[in-house]
Amino acid sequence: MKSRCNSRNVAVFLSFCFAIVLVASWTKMSDETWNLPTNDDNSRNRLQTSAKMALAECQEKIKQTRKISAISSAGNGPKELPEILEPLANKELKPPGEASPEEELERIWNYMYQRQYHCTESKYLGGQPSGPFKGDGAYDLCVEKQFWPQGGDKTKCLVYSFGINNDFSFDDEMAKLGCEVHSFDPSMTLADNSVTNTGVIFHKIGISNEDNDSGFNGWKMRTLKTLIKELEHEDRHLNFLKVDTDKSDGTGFEDIVMQELLETGLYKCVRQFSFELHLPGPLTQPKHLERCRLFYRQMRALNDGGWRLYNTTDNVRYKASVIKDYTQRSNKKKIINEAGAVILWESSFVNFEVTGTCKEAMIR
Repeated sequence: MKSRCNSRNVAVFLSFCFAIVLVASWTKMSDETWNLPTNDDNSRNRLQTSAKMALAECQEKIKQTRKISAISSAGNGPKELPEILEPLANKELKPPGEASPEEELERIWNYMYQRQYHCTESKYLGGQPSGPFKGDGAYDLCVEKQFWPQGGDKTKCLVYSFGINNDFSFDDEMAKLGCEVHSFDPSMTLADNSVTNTGVIFHKIGISNEDNDSGFNGWKMRTLKTLIKELEHEDRHLNFLKVDTDKSDGTGFEDIVMQELLETGLYKCVRQFSFELHLPGPLTQPKHLERCRLFYRQMRALNDGGWRLYNTTDNVRYKASVIKDYTQRSNKKKIINEAGAVILWESSFVNFEVTGTCKEAMIR
């Protein structure tokens, strides 16, 4: 009797395999990122070895299953998930978490510039129209039918935009496309629940890894999961998630958002994700080096969940306006040893494996 593989079985299997991926990643991250103490190193080592073996076996089965279940990209059907080829330069580096600051920077640098998918139809929306920050605040929207199914959902497209800084240009453009847009920024003086002339709904709330009415800087902060529940969006997809937030130390909240997407399973209901990645130096400082390593682990975990990086833009607009021939590469050497140096990337992912609404996606 021949075995049969339908889409539901594939989805269940991929969800199971990705859970193993997270277990393996979390086991490593728990030791490296938060340095949790353990009383049994042998048990921990056995667990890590077992998880790595299961992860390797699962990744191979995922490849085989996708070959069986993939729908041809011809016609109007969904496109097949592109395979990710490791940059050749990265193969010479020590494993993630074990390499030097120079090698860890080289790894994420090569990752950010290797496009994993080519979106044939996209639009840059919003951004400053002029001045030293011209183009700042603009983000790319992939309008291919698979990732922007206008008219495909029973409800209008849903957009969450974190980090406004009084610039609604991107949010307004998304609203003009017919989307329900919610903008979040606790630092602005605009009243909570205000509505702009394009219909954008403003929330004086920040994104965080915990719910607190007087959290970071005394602001009202919420997790993504809580916001989806409070705004009664659990039965919908999140068509576009944008995170462009800044802290005074040169970092942002994008790592917190990616971690929550992975831990809760919400990555499965987000169609597109755009964010500004803040990588401050010097990477010789452990906290900055660990942030660099964490970003790489998070993005590779999102890759395992069906996400593909399709656009990366260097945000060097201000310095390029005052320093002739200034590029992102000008930061590359400085960020290793110099305090105050920072690399800013504006990046976008599309999700090939949206499996259901946010309620269905969340891990309980």
